[in-house]
Amino acid sequence: MSLATTTVDALCIGFGPAGIALACAFEDAREQGLPLGRVDMRFVEAAADSQWHPELLLAGTDINHHVFRDLVTPRNPRSRFSFAMYLKDKGRLFDFGLLGRPASRHEWSDYLGWVSRQVDARTCFDTRIDEVLPVIRHGRLCELRVETAHGAFETRNLVLSSGSAAYIPELFQPLLGPKVFHTSGFVSHMQAFASERPKRWLVLGSGQSASESVLELIGRDRQVEIHSVHRTAGFKLTQLGQFPNRVFGPEHVDYFHSLDAGARQQFLAYSRATNYAGIDPDESQKLFSLIYEDTVAGRQQLHTHHYQHVTGVQLCGDAYQVTLTDRFSQQTRQLEVEGIVLATGYQQYRVPPLLAGLQPWLAADEQGALVVDRDYRIHTQGACDVQLWSNGLSERSHGISDSQSFSMLALRAGRIASALHQASTRPVTAAGCKTTLALSE
Repeated sequence: MSLATTTVDALCIGFGPAGIALACAFEDAREQGLPLGRVDMRFVEAAADSQWHPELLLAGTDINHHVFRDLVTPRNPRSRFSFAMYLKDKGRLFDFGLLGRPASRHEWSDYLGWVSRQVDARTCFDTRIDEVLPVIRHGRLCELRVETAHGAFETRNLVLSSGSAAYIPELFQPLLGPKVFHTSGFVSHMQAFASERPKRWLVLGSGQSASESVLELIGRDRQVEIHSVHRTAGFKLTQLGQFPNRVFGPEHVDYFHSLDAGARQQFLAYSRATNYAGIDPDESQKLFSLIYEDTVAGRQQLHTHHYQHVTGVQLCGDAYQVTLTDRFSQQTRQLEVEGIVLATGYQQYRVPPLLAGLQPWLAADEQGALVVDRDYRIHTQGACDVQLWSNGLSERSHGISDSQSFSMLALRAGRIASALHQASTRPVTAAGCKTTLALSE
């Protein structure tokens, strides 16, 4: 039996923060009676809900951006989907003002869920995309057919909001399993261990997720022994201060996008310290105090290995033998651990795997990556009548605020929504293709 096919003006793959922010832009427009609100925009999400970073919702963790950088405020401060409106609805507006600290990660996740439940009427949850296929008529790419297990969508306008992918170093890829995992699966793996949790751990990485993993492992079991491995001098602070963090503002996106490819790479390297491989001051204090107090007590739970990189790892019985090599002296040492946490961050593919079937129509730069314009539209080539947008997958073209950051989320959603409105009313003149897509009533 063939499954149903639904034709829509536009389809967004992914309903995490980037997708929710886009849905808010359309919902705001509908409430204001604007033409944008009549676009038939649908969303599909592989997960059962829109919980934010559920695998790192750990006690004592908070967000590292201002609450004004929420899903809507930079685009529309009057939107009913702002964090301030969430606090008012929950009866915590005044108490939050007295906290004197950022929102906790648990509260921010609750805020995102609160918004999601109000704008998810056009979202298909628990729906994984099988593939995106070209629909060709008379030699032109006229539409896209997005296949899922529950049916298919056909559209001329597609938005990718699927998020970055966990980066797994090649050495560890064959070993992934219950005891070797990325932090994107941290909580689930911890719960699966129950009372049989390993006692000797290696945590690879120097960023926020690495420090949080170390503290969580020790907090769960004071008998564990942890080897924390760093390519540099160890945990370092995220680059703080008002001036360096202006890199997340919209004027820096304009500046970054105007640069050539080489200059963009240099700029990304310069700005990495504002968002990558750095930890908050309170966590640095906790980690250093833990090591210091252990020396007072005559024990050592946390071993930090500086200027090291992993050059070998193999399974030996129930444990893993790990070879560390000093970056400068080239001396090696061996560790034996029972569990490995990969706090190795995330990556954005040059061409997202979902677009693999569209390669002939995708323009590419010198590195083989997608070419994305300032309004996040992906450049196409040849006989092509479809349009695609990158929503949160364009760090190479738009800078560090387009990585794992909320900074440009709302403004980016506004630009994409406006472009989608224009595209949904754009006539197609090629013979055999559809004429102007009418806005939904």
